[in-house]
Amino acid sequence: MPHRSEPDLDVLLVMVPGIGMTAGDIDTQGLIGAAGESHRPIRVVVVDPGFDGYLDGSVETNLIAAIARARDQFCPRRVWLAGISLGCQALLRCVKRQPDLAHGLILITPYLASTGLIAEIARADGLRVWSKANTGGTDPERALMTWLAKTPMSALPRIFVGRAAADRFAMTATLMADLLPADHVVTVPGAHDWASWKALWQLILDRQPFRSAPY
Repeated sequence: MPHRSEPDLDVLLVMVPGIGMTAGDIDTQGLIGAAGESHRPIRVVVVDPGFDGYLDGSVETNLIAAIARARDQFCPRRVWLAGISLGCQALLRCVKRQPDLAHGLILITPYLASTGLIAEIARADGLRVWSKANTGGTDPERALMTWLAKTPMSALPRIFVGRAAADRFAMTATLMADLLPADHVVTVPGAHDWASWKALWQLILDRQPFRSAPY
């Protein structure tokens, strides 16, 4: 039987960094502290699945197992997931495999697919229209985007997206924004960097996502 180490723990927040950043960066840049100030009681755990996992297909298995271990250790009432950049792809791939994995997702400047595929989707006038002619196939990124387009938001964990207007991957967040309620999307004028990530994180925390009601 799991051991409840924090008897009244409300939220376990599992954070996944992007490429080139570490768990230590998430802490030193203040994201963990800000989460703790925004909601109590909360426990933040950072998991880095490693870049190789995206390539060999093990990212879902490894990350789902890490989330399960943290859930069993802390026994929270609810699990939330948060990612930055490529970390957002990892989390959505996990939810695609296991839809009940978490109560909610926070996606900061998400990188979900190559710029070529994102441009293809944008030319098709958005995910919903594009998905009508796409079945996903075996390519992980194309399959992920097709699943995201065809799955009702009511069947997914609650999703909040942070978008940086000058980010080279901003179109991905824009395409996702078309699927979400307006108050679940925040935007800053910055680029794909810590200044934007910290600003977006705080803006989303200001929306009190962990207390949000169903769609």
